[in-house]
Amino acid sequence: MTLGEIHAKKRRYETTFVVCIISFFLPFGIVVFFPRLGILIFPIAGGVSLLAYKSFNDFKVLSNQYKRHYVEAELKKVLPQCVFDPEKGFTEEQVFKTKLLKKHSRYHSEDYLKGDIQGKTFESADVLIQDVRSGGKSSHVVTIFQGRLFIIDFEKRFRQNVYLMPNRVMFSKMYEGMTRVDTESITFNKKFDVYSENHISAFYLLTPHFMEKLMAFSKVAKNTYFGFVKNKMYVAVDTRKDAFDLTMFQPIDVESFEDVKTEVNLIKDLIAMIPS
Repeated sequence: MTLGEIHAKKRRYETTFVVCIISFFLPFGIVVFFPRLGILIFPIAGGVSLLAYKSFNDFKVLSNQYKRHYVEAELKKVLPQCVFDPEKGFTEEQVFKTKLLKKHSRYHSEDYLKGDIQGKTFESADVLIQDVRSGGKSSHVVTIFQGRLFIIDFEKRFRQNVYLMPNRVMFSKMYEGMTRVDTESITFNKKFDVYSENHISAFYLLTPHFMEKLMAFSKVAKNTYFGFVKNKMYVAVDTRKDAFDLTMFQPIDVESFEDVKTEVNLIKDLIAMIPS
């Protein structure tokens, strides 16, 4: 299925959905002027509702076809040997045991990706974390994190565990027993809070050139989180968007592939600079 065919189907399902919504409310207006036709409202509304429901489901199917036929092909241009499964994601346990992201009331993950970056095996998936907050009689949903999490296997263990959190993100209790480290870079300290098991291991990892590459992630995401834990490197990129899903009445975001390419290239640079 080509991108053009996906565009055409997307427009058709969106049009059907809009027509259904209009058709659902139109009979109620007609009855104001022709009360005797009121008996027809419920059969018409029921039929239109079923058609709207079908078009919405068809759109969801199209979104999965888009991922299977188009997204996977585009990802393989960046990562030729990758495996992509749009219906699979990380479990909550996998995500929260990284200690990069804090657990809240709602969690979802999809668009699993596995492959090789600079000779290192990695896994990645979209992650959405939300919190339902109540205020008096009403409640609202706050998005805490929306983006991609990368888990890169280094095989060899890091000297000590080091975490880099966006500045002013209040996760400090997650790192009790660790030392908060200030680097010599004022700009870096304004962007990240660094937690390590000791100062020496943090300074060993955070060379000036390495910090420059870490800062480069700030240009492609709202926030970025890094963890160098045991033999894993974790990178959480908070882009505030669902990279590969189709959304009704929104243009197809083909720029997402460039975002992934940029993220992968930055990760390649980090891997190359990590002391062996």
